[in-house]
Amino acid sequence: MIGSGIARLIPVQMPPPVPFDFVRRFGELTPMELVWTFVGASPVFQSLTGLAGLAGGVLLLFPRTTLLGAVICAANLLMAIAMSLCYDMPFTAYLSFLLLLAVLLIAPDLRRLANLFLLDRAVEPAEEPATARKPQFALLLLGFVVIAWSSVSAGQRYRELYPPKPPFYGAWSVEEFAVNGAEVPMATDPDRWRWVIFKDPGALDVELMIGSRKRFPKASFSFAQPEDGVLIVESSRMRAKLRRMQLSSPWFHWILGPDLQ
Repeated sequence: MIGSGIARLIPVQMPPPVPFDFVRRFGELTPMELVWTFVGASPVFQSLTGLAGLAGGVLLLFPRTTLLGAVICAANLLMAIAMSLCYDMPFTAYLSFLLLLAVLLIAPDLRRLANLFLLDRAVEPAEEPATARKPQFALLLLGFVVIAWSSVSAGQRYRELYPPKPPFYGAWSVEEFAVNGAEVPMATDPDRWRWVIFKDPGALDVELMIGSRKRFPKASFSFAQPEDGVLIVESSRMRAKLRRMQLSSPWFHWILGPDLQ
């Protein structure tokens, strides 16, 4: 729970969508890819889910908060199992085993929880030996090691997933395309460019009208930007006019209803 929570809190478990993800057809996505894209599209939402999992895992390290941590873990795991079953993800058995461990921690206090939440009865503090109330050094040390290792791993992964963006980063639609000075209409040539993607620093990715993709080195082209959102790409035999596609909002922001604005 701690490792998974940190991986989502950073957030790196569900990678952010790249420009090609935004121009893919919905029907091309598997159920699992749909969930991964949905969660990865909002780093803030992914961080909040990670915070919930991390909180449950950390609370398990202390005897006085073990019950609360187990309840939080069980709630997180129930939702994760439902998503794994309904979206064809291969984690159901592993998540079910973790849920079983959480239930075993909750079981001794199940009657007290039922009295509190279902029967509205007074609940006395749990009786436990005084020695059990003290945190165990070995468990705290193990928790610290897991937190440190998970944080370092997630930090390295974050640098891989969020590198500096190259110039013209994003998806561009091809408005005009000419070969050897002759305009190529959109409906006549299956090899005509449809979209251009700038993702990696030294490459230019192109999706053709027939749906296949090609990669070209950036050094093969010259670029000119006559106005904001418009890019001219030229080589020795072709010329293309591109327009930037605004596919998503750049960052998290609140959207208020008309009655709250």
